[in-house]
Amino acid sequence: MTVTNQARCEQHYEQRYEQWAAPLRGRPGVVRALNIVNHGIVVVFYAAYALLLGWACVSDPWKLAPLVGVTAVGFAAVSFFRRRFNAPRPYECCSIAPLIARDGAGKSFPSRHAFSAFAIAASWFAGSAPVAVVLLVAAVVLAVCRVLGGVHFPRDVVVGALIGSATGALAAFLAVLL
Repeated sequence: MTVTNQARCEQHYEQRYEQWAAPLRGRPGVVRALNIVNHGIVVVFYAAYALLLGWACVSDPWKLAPLVGVTAVGFAAVSFFRRRFNAPRPYECCSIAPLIARDGAGKSFPSRHAFSAFAIAASWFAGSAPVAVVLLVAAVVLAVCRVLGGVHFPRDVVVGALIGSATGALAAFLAVLL
């Protein structure tokens, strides 16, 4: 992409982001709620993963291998790619003020929050489909929060969600086989 096309793309995203964020900016309670939901869902996923691993220990310890191993390999691969690719975040390359505070720069693509949430949600299909579906809905909410918050482009969370879903599905499939 040429510099001119990139600048045009960034300007287009700035305008689109401001359309999404404008209704929230004038309402501090809504911005606070966005931050609370963003953080709260992350905590829910930590707990959900711990519960999944606990369930695996009790039901069949062999299930731990794919639930931990496949997810760890996926997480490491996404982390390595993010570090190498080092895509800027929206607040770095566009003139936007994010609604979610974040220290640091780069490493935006793909979203590791989206990857992790979708990987954990899909992994739950090994234990409970209803729990997996509820967690998938929560993962979508988290992905939307990350974009509305201005810390990720939509492509970041979509690709993170796709890779996470595939990783979690593979982990669940292998766990069910054992």
